[in-house]
Amino acid sequence: MNMTDFDPVSPVNSAAFQDAITAQADAADPNRSAWVEANAGSGKTKVLIDRVARLLLRRADGRAGARPDSILCLTYTKAAANEMLSRLFDRLGTWSIASDEDLRTQLARLEGRSPDAYDQGALEQARSLFARALETPGGLRIETIHAFCARVLRRFPLEANIPAGFQELDETQAAGLWHEVIDAHVENIAETQADALATLSEAAAGHGAITSLDLLKSPQVGALRFISQRDQTRSLRDEIRAELGAASLTATEILANTMGDELPRSAIREALQELSAYPDVKPNRKLYDRLVAVLNTEDQRQAFETYLTAIAGANWDWPAKSDPFTAKLKGGMTETLYRRKTQGTDPEGSEISRIKAARAAYSKAMVLERTTALLEIGAPLLRHYQALKAERGLLDFDDLISNTLRLLNTSSMAQWVLYKLDGDISHILVDEAQDTSPDQWQLINALVSEFHAGEGAERRGDPRTQFVVGDPKQSIYSFQGADQVEFLAQKTKFRTRQEDLSKQANMPEMAMSFRSSPEILTYVDAVQATAPISQTTLNFGDETDGLISPHTARRENQPGQVELWPLVLKAGTDNQNNWDAPIDHTPPQEPARVLAAKIATAVAEMIANGESVWREHANGKWQRNAITPADILILVRRRNILFDSIIDELKRQNIPVGGADRLKILDSLAVQDCLNLIRFVLQPDDDLTLAEILRGPFCGLVDDDNHLFPIAFGRAKTETLWQRLQSQTDAVFAPAIAFCKRLLASKHLPAFEFLSLHLHGVASDELTGWDQLIARLGEPARDPVQALLNRALDYDLNEAASLQAFLASTETNHGEIKRDLADASGFVRVMTVHGAKGLQAPVVILPDTTKGTVKTDSQIFLSPNGVPLYVPRAKADCEVTQAERAKQNEANERESRRLLYVAMTRAQDRLIICGAATGTSTKGFPDTAWYRYCMLAMGRLLGQDIPESGPEKCMIYGPQSPRTRTAKAASPGQTDLPDWLNQTVADTKRDHRRAAPSKLFSSDSAVTAPMSEARRFGMRRGRLIHSLLQILPDLPRPDRRHRAETFMARAGDFSAIDQAEIIDVTFATLDHPDFAPIFSNAGRSEVAIAGKLQNGIRISGRVDRLLIEQNTIFIIDYKSDRPCPPDHSQIDISHKGQMAAYADILSNIYPAHTIRCGLLYTDGPTLIELDQHDLRAILNRSNSSI
Repeated sequence: MNMTDFDPVSPVNSAAFQDAITAQADAADPNRSAWVEANAGSGKTKVLIDRVARLLLRRADGRAGARPDSILCLTYTKAAANEMLSRLFDRLGTWSIASDEDLRTQLARLEGRSPDAYDQGALEQARSLFARALETPGGLRIETIHAFCARVLRRFPLEANIPAGFQELDETQAAGLWHEVIDAHVENIAETQADALATLSEAAAGHGAITSLDLLKSPQVGALRFISQRDQTRSLRDEIRAELGAASLTATEILANTMGDELPRSAIREALQELSAYPDVKPNRKLYDRLVAVLNTEDQRQAFETYLTAIAGANWDWPAKSDPFTAKLKGGMTETLYRRKTQGTDPEGSEISRIKAARAAYSKAMVLERTTALLEIGAPLLRHYQALKAERGLLDFDDLISNTLRLLNTSSMAQWVLYKLDGDISHILVDEAQDTSPDQWQLINALVSEFHAGEGAERRGDPRTQFVVGDPKQSIYSFQGADQVEFLAQKTKFRTRQEDLSKQANMPEMAMSFRSSPEILTYVDAVQATAPISQTTLNFGDETDGLISPHTARRENQPGQVELWPLVLKAGTDNQNNWDAPIDHTPPQEPARVLAAKIATAVAEMIANGESVWREHANGKWQRNAITPADILILVRRRNILFDSIIDELKRQNIPVGGADRLKILDSLAVQDCLNLIRFVLQPDDDLTLAEILRGPFCGLVDDDNHLFPIAFGRAKTETLWQRLQSQTDAVFAPAIAFCKRLLASKHLPAFEFLSLHLHGVASDELTGWDQLIARLGEPARDPVQALLNRALDYDLNEAASLQAFLASTETNHGEIKRDLADASGFVRVMTVHGAKGLQAPVVILPDTTKGTVKTDSQIFLSPNGVPLYVPRAKADCEVTQAERAKQNEANERESRRLLYVAMTRAQDRLIICGAATGTSTKGFPDTAWYRYCMLAMGRLLGQDIPESGPEKCMIYGPQSPRTRTAKAASPGQTDLPDWLNQTVADTKRDHRRAAPSKLFSSDSAVTAPMSEARRFGMRRGRLIHSLLQILPDLPRPDRRHRAETFMARAGDFSAIDQAEIIDVTFATLDHPDFAPIFSNAGRSEVAIAGKLQNGIRISGRVDRLLIEQNTIFIIDYKSDRPCPPDHSQIDISHKGQMAAYADILSNIYPAHTIRCGLLYTDGPTLIELDQHDLRAILNRSNSSI
């Protein structure tokens, strides 16, 4: 039930709204460069799309619009680029078919002009933009900066001194290549650099020296840059020593002096005599034991570290508030030696001063030795790694940036390349600029500088523009190089450049949120005041930290709500001896699990009670509608016990949930089920693998007592489980035996073909392997298995086809996949805050709020002069690395607050903050926890004093949301009888009828002649074309033909002519401009569809290509028939019926979308869109006849 309609947004004549519209218009002005800072939800993406559209349109003064290929838009992620492209094509497509009146209205609204200003020529030019954009070679340049760099390097490989046909390495491939390099050197290192290797092994503390070497590969540590640019006139050790200010003594020599003759042994024994008088006083006893160990330990390093722990504390941080002994020992030798509570510096010549100085010298010496060892071993590895990539024509993501930067800034061909690029690019747009790294800014500046040099400066009649949009409050990717300070420095540079060009800098600020309710925005401002995103002002001339405050709300008449739940406290310890529990078992009273259960219950009650959220409908009207699972977004800081528990509890409550947003491939049960198929064919005698297959989704023998036990128990010592299984005559085992035999019969196939055969093939009960996987493990199993298939295909195309080798590669290089949860599709989303950047939801829950700011875990720190210094743990810091660590920890705290801002501003209507007690603090959270900041803000807004440990009951800011229906309330002590007790028992006979969509509607020719060789050839040809059209759209364009040729070369007995013909037909279809939207990134291949038709028949099938757009779903089925039917009437009714069934199922899933169906014939190629009335008539006939 919907609530009453009314206009819930701020009036268009309000000052705040007019300011917002003016800021957006200034930002989208195509004639002026702009630097835009925008609050969350203020319409950054809309403004960017507006600007691109206005750049393409004819100008008001009659000048032609920009060429589509002259616009370069750089985004942070592929998902953002795809979203931008989709929205831009939606707009241009709408223009192409709009009436004159509608188009004039849309253009006038976009450009702020009168509708009468657009003559017929302007309208035709606007309508032509859709086709022009589609026909632009290489497509519109809306791409990530890595994709842009790859395109530049492919265009100028000789100038960049890289292989012309280079391939891009992903993270998994790069890690595999790095370990290949290490494996090639490890024996030589052990023989020639044994001392350095021992130093690294000791530093790694049991993790192995390889762990230390892995640190070098990351560009953030700067090792490669230091090695290639360092002063070669002096030794590596001397250069590091000078940077540290270390003495000439080695660590061993420092220890020998400190713990040798300089150690006041007599005074220590006197102190021991004093301490022994108080054996039952804990501090005194601990100091006594440690001093005894110091005197008795021969290992000087161990003795020194024990001495430090005794007198400097467990963290060696010299806590000034306490002494390591009690007041009873005042006035004696113990106090003389070890008193820490001094008013100023330690007394000259005291033991505290001596050990402090020794520790400073020793830590410098150890950093020197460890860093030298790491770089001496690592430098040859890094050089070999770079050489191996060059030899094989490979570039990783960091190489794309560094090679392009060198090409544009330092190479002898830089000016030539910039000149050529300058002729192509007239407008540069940078999205999410706060996440751009310093190296990436250098690239952008090199391109922009050409706008104002030479011939570029002379093009005044056609102004060239730079557009930057970002929000420094949302800079949360420092681990990928994002630098808020650099963002602000670039802002100053932009202003200066505009002033140098005698132009007023166009720097609008977008403060109005079109996303969140006013209560949420007020609360966000209150939290910012409690936990400012920058504790100090960052000064760049007259620039500050760029924080726009306060927020204003477009939805000022739509009340929202913020809730702060009481903290879930720790319960008593579970003393039960759960000896059979898994080692990672979390007890049910664990606060994280209790909180997860509370969240799941609250979500279930929201849905059951009909609690409402605001929703804007297609007609522009706003209404309150009942909350659905898709309206709820749960955000955590990291994937941990709480993350997993929330997903488990939601499933337990039967609430649809999307699963993890990121998943390690090998952590997926579905992937392990698929890999077990390979393991079995490689080793049929592996009983455990076979048992897992039998219990798994492919065989379904889940009853241990009745299925597995009878065939596993009582076997002879040499009898394998496979041998026993084959001897079974019970019919229940027959499908499993047949399945295993099919596995063994296909063990000669490459990995991709092997897995595809058993996933796509019909196993039993007309179910494919995919059907069985999804039925057992749910829809979240699809993405990881699809990732495994993609990896298998890539492996088969680039390596020798071998199941054994593929299995070894997969188990070694684990890999991780990111699942796209942007479209909730009917389920609750549980994600990290980083993964939710750019998303929004009516209801946002923040449960992971009680952890403090994470201290940096870096082990390599760059000194102020760019020298990488290796420190395996914080206790090993010297003065230089301690200062760098403190800077990183301070930066982490600021970024943690920015992350909280991003999390809160995902909410549209309702924000829920909760937490589970953690740590040793009595209140359950540290002072830097999000929960504390949110609690203080809530107390300020409500004018209440909240206990330091948090509220005792739920606190709410904002009005309660009304319900769309009333839930039944049970009387105390009374339980309502379920409705089904009063109903007549229905017929329990189940309808088991199933059908494949392709067989549901048979054509009249029910009897066919035996299959001829020509027909067999045609079917095999069709399958190959289908496979290529499935695989190629997801590959980079430059790689497609090579991959297709490699794929066809393994296609069996097809001649070279037949292979070439199949490839040509495929690419004629794939590259046809009319089909560009179908094969864009918005489309998906081989999408499984299952459901129930109106006549009760269940169908299960796969759509060749599915294109889901904002309001439309396009179902495409490939047909390789020759010739193509001349018109609709000649299309086989079974083909139409199949599409009618798919459309019927999808219309129930997406009731608000228009469903379109088309048959794409590769002969031509020709796309025949099917008439929806015809399809419905066919479906109705089937309903009445089946």
